[in-house]
Amino acid sequence: MSLNDLTLNADIVAEFNKIFAGYGLDLARYKPAFIKRRLDRRMRILNISDYSQYILALKNNRKEFEEIFTSLSINVTNFFRDSTVFDRFQLSILPKILSSLGDGNKIRVWSAGCASGEEPYSIAMMFKQAIGKLSNLEVEIIANDVNKFAIQFAERGRYPAKGVESLPPSIILNNFQKIRDDNNNIEYEIISEIKNMVTFKVGDILSDTMQSFDVIFCRNVLIYYEKEAQELIFTKFHRGLKNSGYLVLGMDETMFGRRCQKLFNPLMARERIYQKMLQQDN
Repeated sequence: MSLNDLTLNADIVAEFNKIFAGYGLDLARYKPAFIKRRLDRRMRILNISDYSQYILALKNNRKEFEEIFTSLSINVTNFFRDSTVFDRFQLSILPKILSSLGDGNKIRVWSAGCASGEEPYSIAMMFKQAIGKLSNLEVEIIANDVNKFAIQFAERGRYPAKGVESLPPSIILNNFQKIRDDNNNIEYEIISEIKNMVTFKVGDILSDTMQSFDVIFCRNVLIYYEKEAQELIFTKFHRGLKNSGYLVLGMDETMFGRRCQKLFNPLMARERIYQKMLQQDN
């Protein structure tokens, strides 16, 4: 029997969840097709053709456990992905946030499902460029992801040249320091001013309880979740935002269902930028 013929049923998913217990990864909330693609890819590499055999391999092979955990919990990302979203946000949304601060002097941002850190650092760079060195204004970015290995990488803030050198020269010059690793390969390290704006945490967007944010960025994460889990996440985001706060989704993600559409108003449908509706949380 080939891997394509294997059925990933609820009992098998439950067995995998036992292995991931304590790491915050609940596969029951993910789309089965996504899980199967990631599992089958690793099984082909190891020449394993049965889920039970692969479960046994995970129990006895820490390196393989880390490989599949990372594969299941990390999404593809890069700096300033879909740059028009950042451009529109900076031009149209950021001035509204600044004007609504009142007597406060802090902007709070949640980067949910931050993977290896490129997105929250991009957000920090955007705010730095837009706001400049306003000494009385603080930008606090909380970035979380279920994958502790990705969080450790993000906290280090050092990225291969191929992930940075395609950026505009001004962004590289103002936000990175060019260095070399132990093998003399070129890397780019995020400067301290940007690093200090971001606090990384290991945590799941469904289980973490965080509130009073001006903006939530959750881009290219929800596409991996089942609709029921997505609805729970949208409700959580609604509660986590300040009144009239903003939610930014990925370009391939949409707000669906009457319940969710009552929570957020689409400000820029093409860029997937929404605003929290003023209503009583349920």
